[in-house]
Amino acid sequence: MELAVLILLWATVLWRAPAAFRSPIQRSLWVTFATLTVAMTLRLPDVMLAIDEGTGVHNLATLLKHILGIVSAAALLEFVFGITGGSTARGRRLRQALAAMTLLVLGVLFFLTPRTAEAPDYFESKAGEGGAATAYLLVWYAYLGGALLLATLLFLGARRHAAAGWLRAGLCLLGAGTAASVAYALVRALYLVLALCGQTDDGMDAAFTHWTDVAKHIAIVLILVGSLLPAVGVTSRAVRHWRRLRELGPLWKDLTDAVPEVVLHEELGRGELRIRLHRTVVEIRDAMLALEPYSSAEDRRRAEAVASDSGLAGAERQALAAACRIEAARRAKLSGVPPLDPALRADPADRAGAAPRPDEPGELGDLDAEAALLWRLELARRHPAVQELTARHPAGGTREAARP
Repeated sequence: MELAVLILLWATVLWRAPAAFRSPIQRSLWVTFATLTVAMTLRLPDVMLAIDEGTGVHNLATLLKHILGIVSAAALLEFVFGITGGSTARGRRLRQALAAMTLLVLGVLFFLTPRTAEAPDYFESKAGEGGAATAYLLVWYAYLGGALLLATLLFLGARRHAAAGWLRAGLCLLGAGTAASVAYALVRALYLVLALCGQTDDGMDAAFTHWTDVAKHIAIVLILVGSLLPAVGVTSRAVRHWRRLRELGPLWKDLTDAVPEVVLHEELGRGELRIRLHRTVVEIRDAMLALEPYSSAEDRRRAEAVASDSGLAGAERQALAAACRIEAARRAKLSGVPPLDPALRADPADRAGAAPRPDEPGELGDLDAEAALLWRLELARRHPAVQELTARHPAGGTREAARP
């Protein structure tokens, strides 16, 4: 299990590396996982032996592992304070000072502990026998438990204010992972107290170490998955926006060919999918408004007749009628027919839109709903009845006759 968790950690560190250069908050999260990954790597027997034999200092790998663990917990605190907006310069300095003090105390206790032999869990094996070894572990668990308890409270507090979806689920798992880590540190510290009181034996030590390590690995996996879920949500939204852009492409092209002046020419990056979709929706709506003077009352009556004969109902029927009107207006504009006098136009209350909009297209919060309405309009434009109507009534044919 430990090797699987370590592979997952390294994959996460490599995947998140580019984001670390773009955002201080993401940099804190990357440092959290990078230091935790190296600390877990130092637990591998071959790595531990190479460091200790190479330096000639028994159990130096253990000290390095715990130093990295403290840095990881401190970076996680900075990440959660960053996403919750509760950080201040004074608070940051206090947290950094506490972490530095903990590192100093660990270093002193490490060199005060007699380390006469090399062992993977030397301090755990000597806990209860020597004051320095026991104090070393208690300081380590105290900082780990305290930092992760604060992170747990912040994650769960942020969850209550997060919108439902991937972000909230991610915060829940992050809170669960840090809570499990707090329980791990607390149980380990309590076991040290039992060891000091002589209430443990070798059999209990082995079972306790195994199950607390399992709990630690579960906590790490929860934190990893929790940190990935918001990214899954971002990717899901990006895919949805990309798909909507492709779906609305034909409608956008046909309308802006008729009304090219509505097109904004500011360049956007290929990755700015949400902004590109927003602009596409706005340009489609602007083009529909610009085509309204080319939609006559007769076009409206024909569109309603086609919609009634289609057998559709509700939003689909409304979209089909709108598609008929828009196609008639678009073809009239492209054929060079001048805009109609107000008296000859369709009812101004009957906009050329596909359906009543939840809000103005400038409202980014309703972008998905707005795009869905326009996609319904594009589907209606493909209906055979729309093509048949426009074929039977060429653009501008009856309009000239209707003019006074």
